[in-house]
Amino acid sequence: MGIESFPEIENFQKLPREVIIKGASTHFNETDGAGLRGIVINNIGHPIKNIRAQLVIFNGSRVPMMGISTATDPEKLAQGGIANFYFQLKGHKEEIKNYHLQVNWTFDESI
Repeated sequence: MGIESFPEIENFQKLPREVIIKGASTHFNETDGAGLRGIVINNIGHPIKNIRAQLVIFNGSRVPMMGISTATDPEKLAQGGIANFYFQLKGHKEEIKNYHLQVNWTFDESI
């Protein structure tokens, strides 16, 4: 689902019934390395927890070079909730351009 497919954010009924992850911005400088920020939207219809964003970076030939994961903030989301994540890769020598994002989570049955 491309960013152009997103409807007005106030109407979650138009979004697909899934947990959605999107990279929002990237940056790079020589001292800090590369960074990628993004969001996770819970539109599955149930509360979720233990949410982890996973990033896979590809080289020019579309071969995976690196994989990393991080917990979102917050780690629990009610239906319609939005969490954010941030990857900071100090050793990466260029801007993150060719990548894939995936989200892992479990149902929150405590509510």
